[in-house]
Amino acid sequence: DTRPAAQYANGHLPGSLFIGLSGQFASWAGTLLSGDSSIILVTEDEESVAQARTRLSRVGLENVAGSLSGGILAWHESGRPLARTEQIGVDELSRRLASGEVNQLIDVRRAGEWTTGHIWRATHLPLHDLAAHAGELDAKSTTAIICASGYRSAIATSVLERLGFPRLTNVVGGM
Repeated sequence: DTRPAAQYANGHLPGSLFIGLSGQFASWAGTLLSGDSSIILVTEDEESVAQARTRLSRVGLENVAGSLSGGILAWHESGRPLARTEQIGVDELSRRLASGEVNQLIDVRRAGEWTTGHIWRATHLPLHDLAAHAGELDAKSTTAIICASGYRSAIATSVLERLGFPRLTNVVGGM
């Protein structure tokens, strides 16, 4: 799903991987997708499909099988289910951490970003390692995910959703 993070959060295909075109799309796609994966693109329009195909091919991902015809609206109007991801700001995160509503906070920034400062209760698990180490996390916990801006944390919520984490929250705006 290449749409903006807010649109992805408001409704997406269950189990889809979010990597927004607005960020480091090709870099994260190259990191998170295997070269033999068959890719179906969810975009807003045909221009975005063409842009995504071009950017994917630059990192060796040429197995684009197609795109969702009519986009997410067509999917929804056909009666198929949509998944949603909760999004909150840092003030709400602070409140939820203090009240115990968030049991697990994952910081998906790179090591250098983490060492410059982080939330004391956070677990550091860089996005590029998240899937490989997700088994170390409590999948049943209420989990909030944070990064520097909200882009990588949105990707991380989609990675964990695909791995069966049902209670995820993206911290928009990041650190």
